[in-house]
Amino acid sequence: DMGNGEVKPSEIDLLKVNGKDSPLSIPGRTIHYDAEWHWDPFGTTFEHKALGGHIVLLGLTESHQIWEESPYKILEYGKKQNGIVGFCHTEYLKDTIQNELNCCIPIEYPVEAVLGTTDFFSEDVYSSNSPNYGNYSADATINAYYKLLNCGIRLSLCAGTDYPCNNREPLGSLLTYVNVKGRFTYRKWVEGIRDGKTVVARNGHLEFIDMTVNGKYQPGDDIRMKDKGTVWVEVKWTAVRPQTGRLELVYNGKVVAAEQGTAQPDKPILLKANQSLTESGWLCARRMDENGHQTHTSPVYVTVNNKPVRASATDAMYFVRWIDNLLEQTSPGQEWNQYFTHDLEVVQGRYARAREIYLRIAKEAQ
Repeated sequence: DMGNGEVKPSEIDLLKVNGKDSPLSIPGRTIHYDAEWHWDPFGTTFEHKALGGHIVLLGLTESHQIWEESPYKILEYGKKQNGIVGFCHTEYLKDTIQNELNCCIPIEYPVEAVLGTTDFFSEDVYSSNSPNYGNYSADATINAYYKLLNCGIRLSLCAGTDYPCNNREPLGSLLTYVNVKGRFTYRKWVEGIRDGKTVVARNGHLEFIDMTVNGKYQPGDDIRMKDKGTVWVEVKWTAVRPQTGRLELVYNGKVVAAEQGTAQPDKPILLKANQSLTESGWLCARRMDENGHQTHTSPVYVTVNNKPVRASATDAMYFVRWIDNLLEQTSPGQEWNQYFTHDLEVVQGRYARAREIYLRIAKEAQ
């Protein structure tokens, strides 16, 4: 924890963040330490409080405790080390513009996403089998992710357990699978996250979904088309023990094909579909049940006539309203202004710049 060190003493842990695999690693099992920047808006055991959200930084060569009023400086810090960075705890989001804060909500995620400073969008903390603590919604997480994708923002989907802040569920209850070619290294793994080659599981180690488009394209790939056309999609759902649910293909945020069934060790479920494309977009696969998505891929992107994805003016305007709320709430005399003693002008400038980009995206999507 390169933030407040609330969970464990950072002066001990941060020495392990050195760009090298831990000597405790064994063949086939790599242990490697990276960092989370953790400052809350509601701090009871530490002096400083921050609004923006917690950040995970991967691929660092050095880490130390840092206090800043805004996450953007931490994102820059990670990028200077060739790190892969992004907001975590997106499961604390709701489907509405949020005025209520909690410990971990990534309130600035739309700003930094459209400014291009983040690489991934991470759901974490509680698995699909956890009790609902009143601030957890897997559906809202995915809806927010889809809105970003519909604005042409390319972020990979990730997952993790956030132990021990997850009611001490086992490590790997949520996890990220990464398609790594050749000999495995930790660096290849984090670069695969950056490149969108991920599948997440909220019931770790029990199942997997494999999506291919036109027989060769997989999550993170970009299919380039000169004109409208049709792609062929195949999704395979495998399980180590019987799992019942619905395998779905999602195009630009909408389910376009589905297959209901029970995946078993010797009997995978297959979903095959043709998808017509007239404009740039994205395709994901997911496995659903009554508790939401259990597994979910990052997108395969389709670029038509070299144009960016502009799938929803409504989604872009949602982020305009989100940022309007940030600008209002952080202004002098408002509740969130307390989190900024010297950096407000720069932070609100970032808000305003992001807002203008979303307005342009909304116009282009009409």
